[in-house]
Amino acid sequence: MSQSVQQAVEQRLAKRLPSSRPVTIISGKQSLYAIMTDFSKHGIGLIADVPLDVNQRIEIHFDIPANKTLQCFQFKAEVKHCIELHEQRHIGLKLDFPTQAYLSLYESLAAA
Repeated sequence: MSQSVQQAVEQRLAKRLPSSRPVTIISGKQSLYAIMTDFSKHGIGLIADVPLDVNQRIEIHFDIPANKTLQCFQFKAEVKHCIELHEQRHIGLKLDFPTQAYLSLYESLAAA
């Protein structure tokens, strides 16, 4: 199996962890607010009131509680899907270059 095919398979096998944390999306000069529904090793699911275009590049700011503290993260991301759900949208993001701190936190939470 080629390395790129294996990486795609591994990403899809990454466990999704539920969340209900607020996030800030920066798109151009506009700040938008959403709720994180889940996160995985390389992506995040959101519920938002406004649509985003597939393949759109955005910046996302969020925190994840761990060990009685909040760890704050900020990433560039790509919109992979935007599905209409009643009057809201479910948005799937692929994170650009997740940091070692994010990956370590994800691994520790996924193992719990």
